Amino acid sequence: MYDLIIVGAGPAGACAARSAAKSGLKTLLLEKEKMPRNKLCGGGVTPKVLTRFDFKLPQELIECEVRSARMHVGEDLHYFEADETLVYMTSRARFDEFLAEKAVDAGAELRDGSPVNRVEISSSHVEARTQAGNFRSKILIGADGMGGPTARTGGFYESWKPDQVAYAIETEVHVGEKAVQDFLGSSASFDLYFGVSPGGYGWVFPKDDHLTVGVGCRLDRLRDGMDLFSSFVKRVRELNGVEIPKPQAHLIPLGGAANVPSVRDRMLLAGDSAGFAEPMLGEGIYFSIWGGQLAAQVAAEASREDRYDEKTLAKYERQWKKAFGVDFDVAYDLACMSYLDQYDMDRFARYLFDEKKVQECIVGLMNGNLRYRDAKSRLVWPYFKYRLARLGFPFYS
Repeated sequence: MYDLIIVGAGPAGACAARSAAKSGLKTLLLEKEKMPRNKLCGGGVTPKVLTRFDFKLPQELIECEVRSARMHVGEDLHYFEADETLVYMTSRARFDEFLAEKAVDAGAELRDGSPVNRVEISSSHVEARTQAGNFRSKILIGADGMGGPTARTGGFYESWKPDQVAYAIETEVHVGEKAVQDFLGSSASFDLYFGVSPGGYGWVFPKDDHLTVGVGCRLDRLRDGMDLFSSFVKRVRELNGVEIPKPQAHLIPLGGAANVPSVRDRMLLAGDSAGFAEPMLGEGIYFSIWGGQLAAQVAAEASREDRYDEKTLAKYERQWKKAFGVDFDVAYDLACMSYLDQYDMDRFARYLFDEKKVQECIVGLMNGNLRYRDAKSRLVWPYFKYRLARLGFPFYS
């Protein structure tokens, strides 16, 4: 019998396992695939992610350091450059493997290649059933994605509605180091494309010798995923004449879109399973790690008290909502106002993205010096101009 089982060895699960093991819990980390395994994700690690670690991220895991962003809105280009790194680009396969190794270093047991078929909860324990055997623990953290067995058998998955979820389709395009450097330019940029998807956007992230290319769409507005992806790729000039591998798709929660449960008796959810993806900039790794660490702390407290009921574990939900739930709500409102709910990105970009204050806020949000709840007051003037434009009033800056 384990004290804690964690399903899913992504950033949420691995960091939860490390935290739990360091707290003295006998911890089992289950991963359905053999590590390292491919993971559908842009692979962008913001500087604030590093603040969640009690160790250093090896330099060899960083494939590219990006200092500027190009935001394409229709035919217009909005560009800004920071004095510091905005995003560290990495391979999720190598990044996740490293985090799992840090969990093992702390004392957690890792069983990769062990897909969980079902999770069963009783009054005395929780059981994870796999092809390699069944494993029991006092409490379980589900970090295996929105459609994973934890969310499904725990009754969480049904809480999500199509307008609260994004469909992402993505591929890795191998173009060689020189082509990546040409794409980056002297200022080391990544690209976001608005207006290429109903209720979503496209992205091109540079890596060492390839580009991560993808596009997202709110699920209730999706018609044909492959057609959406093909149309987006044709818009990216740098990809003309380049062979594009077949893309893969997955679902991403729109944080702030729904108040879905993350706790029940003997079970906690973290990562995508709990909806920990920020909807405006699309960041999930940071919040997944933070949520996983909070879940591990609550699991350790429950173990010491020998209390695993939903009422006791609800402390976890209160903690993550206080930590970043408010920011998800603010970010979701911004996303709805600009491109997610009704498309007004042209005006939104014109009156906000080119503003120095907005650019400073974006940098602050990515390096952790600013939260969405605090950014609201700094965006009053740009937002006022945007509202005037929406009302049809002429505005001269």
